[in-house]
Amino acid sequence: MNILFNIAQRFTEPMITINASEKTPDLVTLAVSIDRLVNQTTLIGYQQEQRIVVPLYRVIRFYTQSRVVMCETADGVYRMRERLYELRDRLSGVSFIAISSSEIVSKTAIESFSLTKQGSYQIHLITGDATYTSRRYMKNIREAFLK
Repeated sequence: MNILFNIAQRFTEPMITINASEKTPDLVTLAVSIDRLVNQTTLIGYQQEQRIVVPLYRVIRFYTQSRVVMCETADGVYRMRERLYELRDRLSGVSFIAISSSEIVSKTAIESFSLTKQGSYQIHLITGDATYTSRRYMKNIREAFLK
């Protein structure tokens, strides 16, 4: 199976298409699996006491700020009721990785890594933001990307 990316400004939402010569039961199973993974995995975030459904595929990172867990997406920042360790346990099989004791990042949101003069690693995100991780977490990060 080939995987192709079609990146263009005209696409406002990510879209997955399956191209084949015929519709087979395996392809239907694949479509259902993709749909469950992308569309039905959601979290509830809060903005000004309003509950908002946040699809997991839109999440860039979770982090703590003043002892409150925050969820950052391209659309905004939401307050979460779950603790960070609960999210870490829940999202361990999905495409998220803990980069510190106070931050979990989507693997797809990481653009690059660089080493700082102090010996820590700087992680550049697709949003243009940068965050840091220690050498202690780099082993887990390397394993996650080299699988």
